Amino acid sequence: MREVIQCLTDWLDSETSDEKGHRILRALAQESLKKADFDESKRRFTAEEIVAAVGDSIGSADPKKWIDWPGFLKKYCETREGQIIEFARKRGLPHYPKPERKSTKGGPGKLTTFYIKAEPVPEINEDEQAIDEPQVAIRNTAELKANYQMTELGEVKPSWIASWLFRDGQIKLRQWHVWCLLGWLATIGGLAVLITYAGWLSLSEPRPVTTRDLTLLVSIFLIPYGAWVTIIKPWILLLDDRIVVAHELFTNFYEQSAQFELLRDGDLRVVRLVRYSAACPICGATVYLEKGEPDYRRRLVGRCYESPREHVFSFDRITRCGRLLVDH
Repeated sequence: MREVIQCLTDWLDSETSDEKGHRILRALAQESLKKADFDESKRRFTAEEIVAAVGDSIGSADPKKWIDWPGFLKKYCETREGQIIEFARKRGLPHYPKPERKSTKGGPGKLTTFYIKAEPVPEINEDEQAIDEPQVAIRNTAELKANYQMTELGEVKPSWIASWLFRDGQIKLRQWHVWCLLGWLATIGGLAVLITYAGWLSLSEPRPVTTRDLTLLVSIFLIPYGAWVTIIKPWILLLDDRIVVAHELFTNFYEQSAQFELLRDGDLRVVRLVRYSAACPICGATVYLEKGEPDYRRRLVGRCYESPREHVFSFDRITRCGRLLVDH
């Protein structure tokens, strides 16, 4: 049972987050590890014990309502169950950790408890999948879904320019790193504005127009625009949207489309270089994440490698699922 509980702990470490559900699961896993050698009945924890392990101050609020199993935590676990199963499968474990709640009818000494249950890892029957998938496509293409998989850290090779940044596939940024980054972006923006202003002052002098003046005039517009598009805007989008397409300058020449993904854990910010992909449920080719423009602004969508304009799927980085966006 210890390796099953440890599997949940390691999965939580691989998916760094400061979400309440993530912190509750981590507390449950840590407390369960302490009693991994005991029977299941000894590895059950009340809502009060879980809240104490999380370390949050909830004041006079009811711990059970704060955890909110039926309205929040259960759904949080269900949407990530597939990731946990796949994580356990890659480790060769016969069972995967599944958080559960044991309810009671109430009464003295009868408390609702939470625990980690070892569930058998479902088997993958490739023959059944090969038969069922075409039938689903024939019945209703609107029901087709793309199930995305994320590469392991370090699997996506960075370019030589970025290799010193992504040594293990990610960058860990503390709060002072973030402030330095924002200061660096502000400095670049300020320099672009100063260069533009200096060029404008130079052009304002009355004299015959030369080729140098025309070049300077073009530079007045190109330098700020280039700084915004190539340096400033991608970082702003990453901070806002949590995931953006990685520029080709940061990935190896032979790599397919990759993404920068931002994870938050308190003051820590982790930027990962990863790739999300899926098997196209229509034609079997690989679906890669690309920018959604012009049809889906500020969204990443999955585009089939063989039919990137027709086989287009949405992308949800939490459930790692996507539905077909283009009607057939």
